[in-house]
Amino acid sequence: MEIGPIFRALMHNKSRFWLVTLEVALTLAIVANCVNMMLDMRHQYLRPSGFDEDNQIVIYTEPFAPDFKDDAFVDTIREEDLRRLEALPGVRNAIAINQIPLSGSGSSTGRKPFGSEIDTISAPYFVVTEGALQTFGVELIAGRDFVPGDFEEPEEGWEAAGVVRNVIINQKLAEQLFPEGNAVGERMQSREGERVNLVVGLVGTMHNSWPRYDGGEQTMLFPGKPGSGRVVRFLVRTEPGAVEAVYAELEGVIRDVHPDRVITVKTMAEVKRDNYSMSLSVTKLLSSIILLLVLVTSLGIIGLTSFSVTQRTRQIGTRRALGATRGDILRYFLVENWVITGIGLGLGVLLTFGLNYTLVHVADGPKMSWGLLALGALALWLTGIVAALAPALRATSVAPEIATRTV
Repeated sequence: MEIGPIFRALMHNKSRFWLVTLEVALTLAIVANCVNMMLDMRHQYLRPSGFDEDNQIVIYTEPFAPDFKDDAFVDTIREEDLRRLEALPGVRNAIAINQIPLSGSGSSTGRKPFGSEIDTISAPYFVVTEGALQTFGVELIAGRDFVPGDFEEPEEGWEAAGVVRNVIINQKLAEQLFPEGNAVGERMQSREGERVNLVVGLVGTMHNSWPRYDGGEQTMLFPGKPGSGRVVRFLVRTEPGAVEAVYAELEGVIRDVHPDRVITVKTMAEVKRDNYSMSLSVTKLLSSIILLLVLVTSLGIIGLTSFSVTQRTRQIGTRRALGATRGDILRYFLVENWVITGIGLGLGVLLTFGLNYTLVHVADGPKMSWGLLALGALALWLTGIVAALAPALRATSVAPEIATRTV
């Protein structure tokens, strides 16, 4: 069956033809980019963070008693909180921490190699108590962990000139700061050099508080005594499978140490889900858009094919009377559908990359892959066949005697 006669027949009603063709093209462009964004969001959410997320619990404490205005009192309560937490059955490790990983709220500073003239690199950080690496569940790949002496703050304070504070950084930050070799033993500084750090340890994958954004994979750890009279945060790591049992005990344990605090307990999975809540909502919205577009396009193809069958009933009857089989009639309308969807998909490929270019350069979206586009085009092509099948089958039921009826 020749494509040319079918195409010329379609051109007898150009408006309907181009309406459905453009509908197919727009559907491919929008659906392919929506799916691309959804897959990127899924990848961001599921990629390894370095933390033992399934076995970690976060505790936020917000004191309201006047006693907490005294830093020494805060230190005493923090130490007792940690002692009680680590004594709980099912708890492997517990630390105090200034900000919560993966939460979307954190602290950041700038660092560059010591003595370098380059600009500083953004370096999100955590201030932690002893046992941080064990509590995080991250892997130490070079150097050493913090030792008790690292937590002893000089009398003049950590920010004083000449004070070198030890730090642990992760592999991603090390690659940015020291691309030529091992970062352990190297010094780094703030922009003007007023703060200097010595890298004593290097860990593998460890995300910071902003995993959804650029730089979300580079982190450093400072030893210290995090917390203040306004808020103290804790991170608890449990034995595998003990999260629920430990979770139920935590608020009571903290309240027993000092009751005058607002206490919030969340699993790390909840913290991460809250941070990604916007992405999850966008994913649901994009899924709805995809379903709606595919439905509308399918209805458009059904409508065009049905109209074509109705308009050519006498012609179909004549062809049947001249010996055309049901298969010939079915094939005619399916080929007609392939012509429409084929042209639409061809235009759709151009629109897809045009829209993707805009998303990449304006909204920092993910780049479109040829593989995903090919799968999208195939899926839409099959959708078009299925949509056209019912009216095409109806055309095969037209009897030859229809051609002999008078108008």
